Amino acid sequence: MAVFDLDGTLVELDREHFVGQIAKTLEKLGLFCPVRTVLRELVRGHAVNSMFSAPGERERFWAHYEEGELPPPRAFSRAVETVDALVSRGMAVAIATARKSHCEEVRQQLHPTGLTRHTTIISTFHGSDWTDKIEQLRGVCRDAGVKPVASLMVGDSEDDMRSSLHVGFPLRLAIGNGAASHERLRAARPSRILSCISEVPGALDEHHSLPAVES
Repeated sequence: MAVFDLDGTLVELDREHFVGQIAKTLEKLGLFCPVRTVLRELVRGHAVNSMFSAPGERERFWAHYEEGELPPPRAFSRAVETVDALVSRGMAVAIATARKSHCEEVRQQLHPTGLTRHTTIISTFHGSDWTDKIEQLRGVCRDAGVKPVASLMVGDSEDDMRSSLHVGFPLRLAIGNGAASHERLRAARPSRILSCISEVPGALDEHHSLPAVES
């Protein structure tokens, strides 16, 4: 099974929207709100949680955070073709996103892009607080009836790589699109860092061509 992150991996990430929603939530809760330039860098680097130091502050923020009305998603060039290529190789496809919308809402939003044509599972953080994707990825594998050892992760952040490594995904492909530096991605131990989504099928083929490592 191929598990994809969504924003920044399959579709363009509208950072300004998320920056605005984060600022609204901080102000609503009476928490310190950095200037917009700082917030942009925190969102860009997937480092929003670094703002919170007091006990329970992070959990309180995410419990009250609302995404608002997201703009229509724009799929990256070759994203749909990449998903189709993996399906043609006999792989099931899932999306694991940190969005808080209900999974069916996300499915409806993505429908015009063609990304849902072969996507069997869409998992979101609806009804739960965001921390990492470890339990989410375990749940996706459980729902699909696929073991983590038979899965691959494609994402653009350290969270995607770190969580999939923890769960036991043998192939973890990081998209080096600028959301996180290559140095930070490497620290999360991806199998490979790719320059764009269209390189995923080739990386999968290369992985399958490698001789198995005896334990």
